[in-house]
Amino acid sequence: MNFAPASIHHIDEIRQVISIGEVKEAVRNALIAHGDGAIVCPPPGQLLFDRPRGDCHIKYASKQDGDAFVVKVATGFYENPALGLPVNNGMVLLFSAKTGGLIAIFHDEGWLTSWRTAAAGALAAQAGCPSTVKRLGIIGTGHQAELQAAWASGALGGVGVTIWGRSPDRATQLALSLQEQGMQADTSSTVEQLLHRCNVVISCTSSAVPLVLAEHVQAGTHIVSIGADSSGKAELDPALFNRASAIATDDHHHCLENGDFGKAVRAGFVAADADIHVGKVLDGTSRLRLSDSDITIVSLTGLAAQDLAIATLVWNGIGQGRCNRASSNRSRSS
Repeated sequence: MNFAPASIHHIDEIRQVISIGEVKEAVRNALIAHGDGAIVCPPPGQLLFDRPRGDCHIKYASKQDGDAFVVKVATGFYENPALGLPVNNGMVLLFSAKTGGLIAIFHDEGWLTSWRTAAAGALAAQAGCPSTVKRLGIIGTGHQAELQAAWASGALGGVGVTIWGRSPDRATQLALSLQEQGMQADTSSTVEQLLHRCNVVISCTSSAVPLVLAEHVQAGTHIVSIGADSSGKAELDPALFNRASAIATDDHHHCLENGDFGKAVRAGFVAADADIHVGKVLDGTSRLRLSDSDITIVSLTGLAAQDLAIATLVWNGIGQGRCNRASSNRSRSS
C-alpha cells in the first residue's frame, strides 16, 4: 500500500490557524478526556543532557476510536540564550490511526508545546484560585513565563503580575514587556517576597532545586508548577505538599516518577494516592478548593493528550483554510 506524501507546515503557517481561545478549549477537553481514561498516553521518552544542560522529551498519544495519533519531539537547551538561540525547539508528527500513515509534519520549533503548556497553566490557575485573587506571581523569566503571565492573568480577570527570576535584569525586562502589552507588572527581589504579595503563583523554571519553600507560603495560596517535568528538576519544597489541603496532577504515574509530587511522596510528606486528576477538577467532578484559607497545588508535567489536541486543532484549521481559499478561488473564477 502506498501512502500519500505527508504535508509539512512551518511555524508561520501554524500561527495563523489557531487562536488562544481555541487552544484553551482543546486543552481543557484533552485534560478531561485523559482524566476519564479516554486517551492512550504511555510514559514519555526522555533524553537528559549535562554539558550543555538540556533535555529531549518524546511524547505520544491516541484517543480511543480517534482518527489520528501524535508523536511529539520537544527539546529544551537552557544555555541557548547565551548563544542567541531560543531554549525550546521541536516538531509534532500527526499520523492516521486507521492506516498508520504520516499525515502531517508540524515544524513548529516548540511553539505548539509552548501554547498548550500556557493553556494548561491558565486552566490550572483558574481551577484552584481563591475567591479573590490579590496578584499573580510568576516564577521564571523565559518565554513560557511570559505566556503564563499573559494567559493566566487574563483568565483571572486581568490581575496584576509580579515576576521573580534568578536574573533580576531578565525579570525587569519581562515586566517591561508585559507593561508594553497593557498589563500591570512589576518584579520581586525574592521568592519569599513574591509569595507574600501573590495568592496565585505559577512556577515555570528548569530549576534543579526547590524554589518555593513550605515556610514561605501563605494560607490561601494556589500554586501551579509546570517546570518540574523530569527527575532532574524541582520547583516546590516537598514539605509544602504536607501543608496542602488538595493536590491535583495531570498524570498520576508520571508525576509520581518525575514531578515534585513524587519527591514529596518519597520523602514521606504525603501519601502516593493524595492527588486528584486536574481533569476531574475542570469538569466539576472534584473540588480542589474548599475554603479561601486552603493551600492548593496543581503539578503539571505535560501530556501528549494536549499535543494530540493542539495538533488536531492545527490540522483542522489548515484544512478549513484550504477550503476557504478554494471557495474564494471558485467565486473569483465564476
